[in-house]
Amino acid sequence: MKFYATLFLFLCTFSVFAQTTVYQAFEADSAAEPRGGMPYVTTFLQANLRKPIAAEAQGVGGRVVVTGIVEPDGRITDVKVANKFRPDCDREAVRVFTLFNAWKPGYKAGKPIRQYVNIPVTFKPNPPFLYENGARVSYFDKDDKLIADSSKAQYKQLVPVDSLGIPSGDIIVYKTKGKGWKEETRMPLIRKEGSVRGPSGKTEYLIGYQDGIIQWNGLLVSIDDKGAILRQTYFQDGKRSGTELVYHPNGSVSEKIEEFDDKYVTTSWYPNGQIRQIQSSAKPKPNVPMPPDHVLAYWEDTGRQLIKDGAGRATYQTQVPLPADSTKFIAFVEEGQYQNGFKEGVWKGRYADGSYSYEEQYDKGVCQTGKARQADGTELRYTEVQKQAEFKGGMPALGQFLASNLRYPADAQRARVQGKVFITFVVNTDGTIADARVLKGVGYGADEEALRVVKAMSGRWNPGLLRGKPIRVKYNLPINFTFN
Repeated sequence: MKFYATLFLFLCTFSVFAQTTVYQAFEADSAAEPRGGMPYVTTFLQANLRKPIAAEAQGVGGRVVVTGIVEPDGRITDVKVANKFRPDCDREAVRVFTLFNAWKPGYKAGKPIRQYVNIPVTFKPNPPFLYENGARVSYFDKDDKLIADSSKAQYKQLVPVDSLGIPSGDIIVYKTKGKGWKEETRMPLIRKEGSVRGPSGKTEYLIGYQDGIIQWNGLLVSIDDKGAILRQTYFQDGKRSGTELVYHPNGSVSEKIEEFDDKYVTTSWYPNGQIRQIQSSAKPKPNVPMPPDHVLAYWEDTGRQLIKDGAGRATYQTQVPLPADSTKFIAFVEEGQYQNGFKEGVWKGRYADGSYSYEEQYDKGVCQTGKARQADGTELRYTEVQKQAEFKGGMPALGQFLASNLRYPADAQRARVQGKVFITFVVNTDGTIADARVLKGVGYGADEEALRVVKAMSGRWNPGLLRGKPIRVKYNLPINFTFN
């Protein structure tokens, strides 16, 4: 009995040892490799990399080599630093590499194995800046030009940011006074509930800076109720500027939207870090119809590329809000062909539960005809996939309505108050208005007057349409009060 017990223990020990053996790449019959290809791993790591504020302030650049184990199921584990740079950057390199879990495992003797992999993570140098007491410090001369010599400065600006570069306090501008500084202006840090809810059903909260006419300026960060970053965008005078990042619930980047002179290029990833799609979108131009998006490449979640150089057949599955309750989401599947980067021929889509479906005919990315079957069996036909809510008669009629109905309040006239009142409201499916409120006002009765006029528009709107069906649409309208 002792012999058999000893043999059993030996076999168990050998089995555990065999399962935990980790191979080097040269020992594998086929080495582990990232799904989608190595270049897109680098792109993913750079999109997710948050250079520590201390390293960014010093402007340093360098490389960290990290190592990990690719498991038979494609996950990465036991991530460590193999070649150090500096402690804060080393920790960040480990964090971002841990996010990438889209590997094809290595194989030996026909079976998937555990295998070591090494990846370099590069921190690019940048212009250094002064960072003191949790704030970026900048100096300006009398002409508001940025200068390095504080002794020659007329103004000093403090921008409080945390260790990740996220806004953490009011922006304060000081002006020289004698041998010291006196606060001249302050831009408060705004924290408010956003109006967008994701598939998780969680409310977004916005953190950033707004100027006197409620335009966002600088970095705008969206977080959930637990403080996880959902989105970060740069704004200049109320307009999006630079690169925007959107995040998955697991903290990895889901979309990177880069701005160019005449277009935006969006790179998207699956939650495990695998590349998903690359597409470009034209920038909107006044009085010019928006051209369709141009899809350059698409990969399914197995790593297989379905669209290359704008050609191929794709199947998408996304989460979309239910028409009856926009806070609830359902899986939506659509599929069709791309040619030269544009939708071509027949495209079909459906809810996962089969309660809704559509079929559309495309030519060079533009919908020619479409029909949608509703849950009750009725069928809607259309030529535009989505149509915005519009005041009946268009913008000229809206301008005429405001000119005929808006009254300048006496208190505002006496106080010589001018400016824009921003009203937000919802256009219902029957063209009526709901939830009208003042976003930003000027006071002296102008806010109340603007709100009165907007409410008087109820019933004068054509509702927004999605595949032929009326939908509720949120609308923001600036109303200007000026002296003639």
